[in-house]
Amino acid sequence: MRDLALALIGCGAVAAKHVASIAACPGVTLAALCDVSTERMETMSALWRTASAGQGIAIPVADYRRLLADPAIDAVVVATNSGWHARIATEALQSNKHVVLEKPIALSLREADLMIRLADERGLIVQVCHQLRYRPLMLKLKELVDGGALGRILMASAKLRVHRPPSYYQSSPWRGTWEHDGGMLLNQGIHAIDLLLWYLGQPTRAYGEISSRHSEKETEDVAVGILTFPEGAKAMIEANSVTLPDNLEQSLFILGERGTVSIGGQRLDRLERWYVESEPHAEEEASRLLECRDEHVELYRAFASACRGDQGTVLIPLSEGRRALESVFAIYSSAAEAQALMLPLAAFSTLRMKRT
Repeated sequence: MRDLALALIGCGAVAAKHVASIAACPGVTLAALCDVSTERMETMSALWRTASAGQGIAIPVADYRRLLADPAIDAVVVATNSGWHARIATEALQSNKHVVLEKPIALSLREADLMIRLADERGLIVQVCHQLRYRPLMLKLKELVDGGALGRILMASAKLRVHRPPSYYQSSPWRGTWEHDGGMLLNQGIHAIDLLLWYLGQPTRAYGEISSRHSEKETEDVAVGILTFPEGAKAMIEANSVTLPDNLEQSLFILGERGTVSIGGQRLDRLERWYVESEPHAEEEASRLLECRDEHVELYRAFASACRGDQGTVLIPLSEGRRALESVFAIYSSAAEAQALMLPLAAFSTLRMKRT
């Protein structure tokens, strides 16, 4: 069986992780790449040659539509700026290509729903890049929550305290805009929010407040949200992108009737507490699992397996990406309307915030 031929669309900063992960994943190859910048394509092409030990050439292509029309390309990786994610992924699905889709999957619920419908109708695989779900420690926490080892979940929280200087937004005209970027919660905070929803389920109510410090951009620098879940659990989201002088932490906290889990560090890489009442050696196992952080490669392993038709493959489907998207949108909408909102939302686009 030949390797799955991938094309990378978007060669910015996040692309390097995709290139390295594809090179480390058996059964897949980077056949082509595309970007508006020739220099960035050359950089990623050189990285691919190094990471793959010279196994094939990633052909640079200026227009992504050529890749979508190429029958030799099995799937595309959409790693452009946020405002192009849904458009390119939709065109890829219409061209019968499987998709690896960076977060956020879209900047409106309408776009997300269209992609879900197309993927379902055409039987195509879409893998959303919420790769932290593949980290062994996070998988173990999911097992504990779903198996009832922590008891009824009472509350949870996610914190994001990072630093993005004005130069970050000035480097590209789309950064910090509601139309093309979508906001700090969508771009930096959505991974932790996705994990909260993975553990707690679909929220029914949201309240949020946001504010901005940098006048040269439109989107928020500070956000606070409260989500309520059907069985009464509450989740607090605290996020900012103006922590001085640099990135401080990301954290995840789950409080159950029979256990407490707290994970911190700059990359969710520090175990602060792992207490499970019924498992006296749980923290020892968790400490071992903490060292395993190949989640991005595992994301590609699962994607390749699903594209080959292997049964039982665990993916992160568009429906899960939509749930995280809707929860962030609910916080934004609540902030705009200055009141708590019930979910599900009927509709939302980040352009709604541009008019606020």
